[in-house]
Amino acid sequence: MCHPTLAATDPSAAADVPRGGLGVDRADAMLAVGATERFTRDIIGLHGSLSCRRLLDHVPPDALDHLAVRGDGLTTLAIRTRDLPHRYALAMQGFRLAQYLQLGWACGDVVRSSGWFCEPVSALGPNDVHVLTLDGATGRILGYVCLASSRDEAPRPLLDPARAPFPVETAHGLNVFEKVAPLPGTTSHEVRELKRFVRARTVTDKAQRLRITLELLLGVAQAVLASDPPVRTLVGDVEEKVALRHLLLAGLEVQLVEHTTPVLPGTDLMHLAYTARGEVKPFVSHLPSRADLQLRADLLTQTLASPDLFAATTGLGEHLHGATNRVAA
Repeated sequence: MCHPTLAATDPSAAADVPRGGLGVDRADAMLAVGATERFTRDIIGLHGSLSCRRLLDHVPPDALDHLAVRGDGLTTLAIRTRDLPHRYALAMQGFRLAQYLQLGWACGDVVRSSGWFCEPVSALGPNDVHVLTLDGATGRILGYVCLASSRDEAPRPLLDPARAPFPVETAHGLNVFEKVAPLPGTTSHEVRELKRFVRARTVTDKAQRLRITLELLLGVAQAVLASDPPVRTLVGDVEEKVALRHLLLAGLEVQLVEHTTPVLPGTDLMHLAYTARGEVKPFVSHLPSRADLQLRADLLTQTLASPDLFAATTGLGEHLHGATNRVAA
């Protein structure tokens, strides 16, 4: 049984339950809850103190798909797994795990039973692109999003039944391109799954949260522009009132697949992501031309430079006109 929030029980009380008073089974369950709570709290504390301040000292500039060092102290970069030093990959995976444990979307029981202190680095593909926003002063990760690549060794047509499914397709039990027609000639190596879009839970200032979101979107745009072969389509899944708004803010046309029933086995770290939050829908977004993508990147850069970030962001959304279309599962 997974416990989706850290506040579900008082761990100190669970640790002191008299075994005979509640029955062995219930006492064992409460002790397990307390152990999980303590384990996950330690992980969150550990990764809240880690610094990636010297990351750029260990990465050659030509390994970065994007780098923006801002006067306000934020640094955002886009880097592939194969170019990310192992110790920083561990820190990145730890940040991901700590945030999703706090959100209640990662299963603490799976983490504790597996003995993990971060999400497994082995699950990353060498060509996955990671966009990170760091606090320049402390080196702590403040925001993150991943552009996950296909696991096909050779490119395959998107309707090929032998194609490796993207994680969103595994969770929702479908080939999204059977619901949304692929662009002609597109292969699996020209598709990326947008996943793990998250900000640090410690960031509470609304302007800073918005700035981090925009920096991550700009990092994604620049990473897509730097991709070879070019990325033609993004997939993933979103809540309509959360991540979908980010895609629309970037001016994308998003095809939402309605009425799916996503599920992951209870042994999967992220199975709570489909039970502990609102309805999550798969999406497909075919990207515009390179010139249009560059325009979006330029507009995001201008927005981030504005002295009135909120007004500039409103203007950005009005200018780019993202759109949502719906298709049946």
